[in-house]
Amino acid sequence: SALRPPEPVEAIALLPDRPPVAFTWRGQRRRVKRADGPERIFGEWWKREAELAAVRDYFLVEDEAGERFWLFRAGDGEDPATGGHGWFLHGIFA
Repeated sequence: SALRPPEPVEAIALLPDRPPVAFTWRGQRRRVKRADGPERIFGEWWKREAELAAVRDYFLVEDEAGERFWLFRAGDGEDPATGGHGWFLHGIFA
């Protein structure tokens, strides 16, 4: 199910284009066992100027307990103009 709005998480990723190796959501730390991504989504440039450079990198991750989550990083991990580089949980898969 999708979280609206997406909830911030603390994530540890080794490189800008790599999925997180662990993340903390609602006080619970989860180690990532498997991950797919990134799938890069660009901003909705037609809505407002600030969206022109906006980027979200989405990852589908599975933790050690087998639970699956849809995470994204706001920004490309390098250029501040693309986003704040914070991590968010966008959804949980049953």
